[in-house]
Amino acid sequence: MAATASMLWLIDSDDFIADLRLGLVNDRESATAMAHRLFADNVLLPIGDTTLDRAASCADDEVFVGVFGRFAVIAGATLDTTAPSQLPDVVLAAHPAETAYLIHTDPEASVGVFAQWDNGTLRRSFSADPVDIAENLGLPFPFERSFWAGEHPLVYAEGVPRDPQALPFHPIEFADHAAREWLGMRLTRPWDDGDIVPDRIPLSGFAIRPPGYQPTDDELAGRRAPSSTDTSTPESSPPAPADEPPTPTARVARWFGFGKRD
Repeated sequence: MAATASMLWLIDSDDFIADLRLGLVNDRESATAMAHRLFADNVLLPIGDTTLDRAASCADDEVFVGVFGRFAVIAGATLDTTAPSQLPDVVLAAHPAETAYLIHTDPEASVGVFAQWDNGTLRRSFSADPVDIAENLGLPFPFERSFWAGEHPLVYAEGVPRDPQALPFHPIEFADHAAREWLGMRLTRPWDDGDIVPDRIPLSGFAIRPPGYQPTDDELAGRRAPSSTDTSTPESSPPAPADEPPTPTARVARWFGFGKRD
């Protein structure tokens, strides 16, 4: 089964994959500072450490950050987007980076997304479900060739007719391949011996609360804060506006406050 993932890697390393394979120690102090730069207008509450694979199933109002010297990663539902080109500059500038990679996969919606920026300039972005392309900007990379050539065809369940408008590949497999090409990491099991696996990448977690939120003693002590998925919500933490569309892009807009970029 395909994995869920939402992550942005900010990299200023000459051999990033080799650095990843050396093993990672998260700089918690730097991760906390980076999270506060990202959500400067919000109250952030520590919710403990986790790993990259577990961050994929977090609530919409949680973010996970790892800082590893010359590269860093932001993960969580805050990065669920089908429009990488609209990612705010403040996110891309959260850590010094020559290159940034975004990977987002959503098996429930059959959505696969990947994007690359060089020195803050978008070089390539792709976002689609099996039938509709949401974004396709920049020149394709050589690793994409076999997908566009039909060498990774969609697999249909027995008795399900092929959609004549379908892409010649599954977008999630496409995004997973981008992650392996760029990060040396495969998101979906089984992993090969040479793969960098998400469950070995440590992150610090934070709950995002509105400006003026008054945390409880438990929250200040670092015990897990209530999230928007809980059955009860603190009165001081209002729900998202009723007219906010429940789309992946809206999750990013909710916290980073962006619309169309000029």
